[in-house]
Amino acid sequence: MSRDKGYDDLLSHMRTWRFNLPDSDDLLPMLRMRYSPEEARFLAQFPHRPTTLETLTQHLSMPAERLCDVMKPMIHEGLICEFNGKSGTRYALSDMVFSYYRMPGWRGRDDDWSRKLAALSNRYFTDHLGSDFRGYPTKGLRALPIDRTIADTRQIMPYEDVVRIVDQQDFFCVTTCACRHRHNVDPDATSCKHETNNCLHFGMLAHYIVKHEMGRQITREEMFETLKQAADEGLVHGISNAKTGADTICNCCSCCCVFLEAINAPFPVRAGHQRSNYLLNINHTTCKACGLCAQRCPMNALELKEKTPISTEPTDSGSKTKSKQKTKEIAYEPDRCIGCGVCVHKCPTGSLVLVRREVEEDIPETMAETGRRMLLERGRDL
Repeated sequence: MSRDKGYDDLLSHMRTWRFNLPDSDDLLPMLRMRYSPEEARFLAQFPHRPTTLETLTQHLSMPAERLCDVMKPMIHEGLICEFNGKSGTRYALSDMVFSYYRMPGWRGRDDDWSRKLAALSNRYFTDHLGSDFRGYPTKGLRALPIDRTIADTRQIMPYEDVVRIVDQQDFFCVTTCACRHRHNVDPDATSCKHETNNCLHFGMLAHYIVKHEMGRQITREEMFETLKQAADEGLVHGISNAKTGADTICNCCSCCCVFLEAINAPFPVRAGHQRSNYLLNINHTTCKACGLCAQRCPMNALELKEKTPISTEPTDSGSKTKSKQKTKEIAYEPDRCIGCGVCVHKCPTGSLVLVRREVEEDIPETMAETGRRMLLERGRDL
């Protein structure tokens, strides 16, 4: 078997899952950097769905002890995901996004290998994968409103409340933001000014990350402090796109995040996180049009514009008129808004609040449902 056939088989297998992986001159070099020829041949037969060790031994015709030895380094490098749940341990092939755009950056390494992989990954995403990644309705993350930005707190559902979500967990970790790290170590990319140590995880994924030294365990208090700092910086809380079973809260910037970085593409574009159930409401009476909200908005949904004079006023003599002085005002495009609350969080006059959308977003109930929707949208055979 030739070296390239193993990679071709792995690529064909990966294309039966969530992402189309368009052809590119960068694709084979990327595969070679992440997988040895032997790993490529092995993983070309590995299940996409979480599978027990017993089933794997039958599927791969390999004794359990030998199989564990073969999988161990691949689990450590994020090529195979290991899930330790209540029903036991299961294993699944990591998809392209996890293998290239999440796990490699979590460790925050800056070496020759990381810089080369970052350059390839960025170029491939910009020119090829990104259009497929964003081109379907169901997103991997949804916007989670920043705490205390919603006007009527009685309307907040449990899956929309960042405090309640964190309080339900008992194990937390933090990693380097893979998106910002990928831009910072790529010699051809513009570095990001935002904090990088603020990608947050909990539950089974957090245990997996800490066990394999991809991040460090933190306390619940550190989790809340990181979220506060991210909100102050103008970063978007992006949580796993499901009502239950979420395991990640990213803190995203529009210059690096794989979901947000294409917002300057011609509108309308299917970019950004899955929207929250909230829209912005502006009190123009108290708004001073300082423009801070427009500067902070990650989706370019707000713009500070000159306000056209509405009328003229008579002078005291009544014989002449004078125009009212031009002022500025905030213009809002609700179709661009993802309801994140970044603009509300720092409004100096308290003129901005989030209010509930009339039509709620169709958010998947579970992570399994999110994956099922992604497959159906791409015409995959379930």
